Amino acid sequence: MIDELVANSLFEPESIVIDVGSWDNIKPSLTLASKGKSVIAIDRYQRMEKFKENLEEAVRCGKIDRNIAERIQPMKADANQLPFRNNSIDGVLFWYSTSWLQQFGSEMLLVYKEVRRILKDKGIVIIVEQTADRAKGQELFLNTQMKTNRVGALIIGRKVKIEEFPLD
Repeated sequence: MIDELVANSLFEPESIVIDVGSWDNIKPSLTLASKGKSVIAIDRYQRMEKFKENLEEAVRCGKIDRNIAERIQPMKADANQLPFRNNSIDGVLFWYSTSWLQQFGSEMLLVYKEVRRILKDKGIVIIVEQTADRAKGQELFLNTQMKTNRVGALIIGRKVKIEEFPLD
């Protein structure tokens, strides 16, 4: 249900969305791509090769349409240094990935600063966590970079102009 809400309601059609910490899980990227979004699925580990294999296998088996798969670009990249231009991305999704990022050495405040840097004005970041407590902890970090709302284990943040929200 959350995946449909994210894909249908929170991102405009034709949005460019970064799926951070994808590992080999193609489902969040597929959900977004099936709703017309262009997705760049990133992870800094070799698991992106497995992501590509899973995506290709799903097309070969007829589970997904090739046109949908082509809307997804897997990329090996570090969330601490996102390889995108300033103000170039419509949305960023963390699908149960913040705990993994932290476990493998990402500094979440730095990650959220990078997210803020690449998001267009009014860009959206979505964090889906395992528990409301984990979400509350991530919201504290994200709140330093943008306005947020949290309901249970779902956090939605929106980039606003600095003069609207002066914490940087």
